[in-house]
Amino acid sequence: MSYYNTIILVRYIPFTLVFDLINLKKDSKNIILLIDDNLLDLNIFSELPLFYKLKIFFNIYWYKFFFKYIINEIWVTNVRLEKKLKKNISNAFIKINLLELSYKNISTPKKKLFRVAYLGTSSHTLELKWLKPLFEKLQYEREDCLIEIYVDKKWRNYFKSIPRLKMIYPMNWETFYIDTSMRNVDIVLNPIIKSKFNNYRSPTKFFDTTRLGAVGIYSNSEPFSNFINDNYDGILLDNNIDLWISNISYLIDNNEERKRIFSNALRK
Repeated sequence: MSYYNTIILVRYIPFTLVFDLINLKKDSKNIILLIDDNLLDLNIFSELPLFYKLKIFFNIYWYKFFFKYIINEIWVTNVRLEKKLKKNISNAFIKINLLELSYKNISTPKKKLFRVAYLGTSSHTLELKWLKPLFEKLQYEREDCLIEIYVDKKWRNYFKSIPRLKMIYPMNWETFYIDTSMRNVDIVLNPIIKSKFNNYRSPTKFFDTTRLGAVGIYSNSEPFSNFINDNYDGILLDNNIDLWISNISYLIDNNEERKRIFSNALRK
């Protein structure tokens, strides 16, 4: 951080950085705190949830008594908040400035993201455990993938370390059908691991995949091996993580190939 002249903190002050920030301020660096809520006027009797009140207290509220050692400026996002802080923070060393909000001043990267999904539920424990290292390696090798999975609270902790991973809570069939009929995904992964339960599975994930406008990659075993025409209306692969990642990347990088396979899937 010492390479920069200005450092902007958003809402909270990380405890691990406090002493670094103090030293940087001593070195004449400009430390700015951006606040968009009334976080410095904590009321224990407010309607906020207890956990959130504790989070506010330990992450920002108690620091306000030491602001003169940590920050130079506070940026706020509305007039009422500006007046509130100027009244409550009587410190001549801290500037409070109103930040003019304008969408045209917000630069959003025009980066193409590809959606890769797994539609199985939290009950598919073998498949979820097999997918985790695949997701980790895919996200390490590429920065243009957003992964979507449907998992409950237990599995959210299992997957939370994976970057660019969207975790969706399970839903009933009607809601799932509506949701998958109204949006698109680029690739759906359909691994299946041999088990007594999976011996009696049906290839219905093909129809969910196609409804999402996606190309499906499937395990080269029943029920998919007897239903999917390999490299025609889907991709059949042995359960080898490197092989799956190679095919995911190939499909992402070849839009026409995705269109061809999806078009054939619609004919089924």
